[in-house]
Amino acid sequence: MRTLHDSQDSQDVVLDIDAELRHWRGCYRQSAFHRGPREFDDYIPTLKFGYDTYLVNYHRELDAVLGVLKARYERDVAEWQRLDWPLGEAVIRETWKRMRNGKSWRPLQTPSRGMAHQSAAAAALR
Repeated sequence: MRTLHDSQDSQDVVLDIDAELRHWRGCYRQSAFHRGPREFDDYIPTLKFGYDTYLVNYHRELDAVLGVLKARYERDVAEWQRLDWPLGEAVIRETWKRMRNGKSWRPLQTPSRGMAHQSAAAAALR
């Protein structure tokens, strides 16, 4: 589980990355980003990168951080796991879109306030 504080609603929210991967596994072939013979496992590192970068940058617009994200993607995702950037960007856009639409997260059930814990990968992207 990955969490963030949603300042718009003043509540903590939880992202279940395993549930998100199950979602994409079931529909990736029909998604806007899917290309030809690629298998689902080819997308996993980029999907995780997309969600992690959203958790760090949720208060910003994706287009405002794309240049930085491209450099981080090339630095942080192993070359053999990376997609070419146009495809990687398309995957990242879809993860951000799901987060922005509230389809990927749910309210945290604890009464905690302030910034919730993020995944280690998300914290490293700061």
